[in-house]
Amino acid sequence: MSEKSEIDFATFKHFEVKTTKELTDHFEENFQTAKTSLENVTDEDLEKPFQLKNNGEVLFTSPKIANISSTINHWVHHRGQLTVYMRLNDIPVPSIYGPSADDKGY
Repeated sequence: MSEKSEIDFATFKHFEVKTTKELTDHFEENFQTAKTSLENVTDEDLEKPFQLKNNGEVLFTSPKIANISSTINHWVHHRGQLTVYMRLNDIPVPSIYGPSADDKGY
């Protein structure tokens, strides 16, 4: 969002995962790209509009800063859902924002 001004659902290229390693490598690459992008974005860039489109038709427009903020909040929400799922299935919860109750020695 910080580098591009739009995403068109009709033309957006999705990454096709074949292996777990490809998935984790893709995630790491995207994380590093996002981190670099956010470190270099200017306040002026963040005030520019971001649009979601479908086949060229504008579905949604708002300032990039609002979209980035809501996207980060959405990730936090899903991370919370995942940790509840893990707890309910007796899967140890890893450190997310610091040690979890499942970390050894904590």
